[in-house]
Amino acid sequence: MIVSTTDEWTKAQIRTFAEVTDEPMHIYTNIEQIPDEVKAETTILITFGNDLTSENVPLFKKLKWIQLLSAGLEDLPFNELRTLNPIITNARGIHTRPMAEYTLGAMLYFEKHFDRFLSLKKKKTWDRDRLVGELIEQKAIVFGTGAIGQSVAASASYFDMVVHGVNTSGKAQDPFDEVFTLEDGLARINDYAYVILVLPLTPDTHGLFSEEVLKRLNDDAVLINVGRGGLVDEDALVDMLTKRKIKGAALDVFIEEPLPKEHPFWELENVLLTHHMSAKSAHYLTRCMDILTKNLTAVRRGASDLELINYVNLTNRY
Repeated sequence: MIVSTTDEWTKAQIRTFAEVTDEPMHIYTNIEQIPDEVKAETTILITFGNDLTSENVPLFKKLKWIQLLSAGLEDLPFNELRTLNPIITNARGIHTRPMAEYTLGAMLYFEKHFDRFLSLKKKKTWDRDRLVGELIEQKAIVFGTGAIGQSVAASASYFDMVVHGVNTSGKAQDPFDEVFTLEDGLARINDYAYVILVLPLTPDTHGLFSEEVLKRLNDDAVLINVGRGGLVDEDALVDMLTKRKIKGAALDVFIEEPLPKEHPFWELENVLLTHHMSAKSAHYLTRCMDILTKNLTAVRRGASDLELINYVNLTNRY
């Protein structure tokens, strides 16, 4: 039995799936809606993964394969999943284009002073005296040189920006102009107009952008976080933004989501705040369906785990 915990599929996508599988997809709004007797018979689960818990995973007694509709793995109940030992594949790679476009839009937002023009519009004030900037030859550093980071760098290169990358090894990676180790990248962040975070949240990256690190940013810097909220010391960032120690921040991810209404980020004029939306687009589920149908075809012909698109090793957690 094939079960989906999202009902956002279009009719065309459901038809495509049916043509490949010759069996229906049982669609629910969330995992809690699935009756226990259906959970017990589910062999393939299609889910974003955020509703998988240590309590409900054991109820999927016949589960053979989970296709995640997201890339993030940090919240999965790995102990229980290892007991069931299903194949797991995720949606890594489908986020590259929308997240690169979001990042580029955030840089243009600050470079072209869109925040100021929105404020002037509310006041019905016409002001052409202040010049706006350009992205040409501006320096950006991207923490994370995987598929998303590469897409960000490629997009920025069209504007003739200088884009450096950071990864654990410091190994060169196209299309970055230069790549540094994590230690070197953190030591150099004062040199950049745009500091862009696309890292996953791991024990090594949690709180990486501490108060000490954030204080290295220059006064005209913009921090863009499309990775995970836990990468950044939010209290320290609030303090720096409030005191105008940096130019601004574009924040799409937060330690607590939804962001509490009382959080200072809501009120700060120099913050572009979005709701963990940088990866979402009208094409999202179409790309997911492409991975899903290709993997399903591969599973049914007996392909090895490593032949699957975005196979996740339950032991290594990636």
